[in-house]
Amino acid sequence: MDINSSLESCELSRLLGRRRHESFSCSLRTKLENCKRTLRKFLAPQLHHRMQGIDRIEIESVGLQGGTTFRSRKLAQALKDSEEIICFVATLGSGLDREIGSLMAEKRLSEAYVLDAMGSVAVEDMVEQFYQRKQIEFAAENKSVTLRFSPGYCDWPVTEQRQLFSLFGSEHTGVELLDSCLMTPRKSISGVFGLFHSTNTHLDSPYNPCRDCKKTDCVARRS
Repeated sequence: MDINSSLESCELSRLLGRRRHESFSCSLRTKLENCKRTLRKFLAPQLHHRMQGIDRIEIESVGLQGGTTFRSRKLAQALKDSEEIICFVATLGSGLDREIGSLMAEKRLSEAYVLDAMGSVAVEDMVEQFYQRKQIEFAAENKSVTLRFSPGYCDWPVTEQRQLFSLFGSEHTGVELLDSCLMTPRKSISGVFGLFHSTNTHLDSPYNPCRDCKKTDCVARRS
């Protein structure tokens, strides 16, 4: 999978404190180019996914075939028409974490910060590519997908990472779940999205909980 670490990314600009459409200085652009080469050197991307049938959807929970239950009112609302759910775990690997740690130990803090920001953009891009590819693949079967959701966002507790990771059993995903339910390596994303049959090409767009949320400064907000 080709990971896009474009220097023109709006998200990268935001993480580096730049206003929208504000260009990078020559010195920062040089640093970005150097960090981009470093990023490529330490990338070891992995993405694992599982498709599970949905057994029931209640007001505040989604029950999967096999017994796993996710508890979130907004997730349940997003998946209300879904018959299946795709669960995924993605990571850039531990090498990037070690390199960022080494830069910090050497007091090269600005380089560490830039590399960290680029890693965040890169792992998000990897997951978005996977999501869009599945979207196209399922469209050929007259199926549609919901928006992506990850534990820890909206009203879905981060502790539900345990249920999500349990679906992968003993499979080595390259990601370890800590006692805090955070993931290591840090540049990792887990999540789900629903899959439903669609014969109407003029269906409304998928449910977006951000439309009902008053937290307008949320960095994860989807307009």
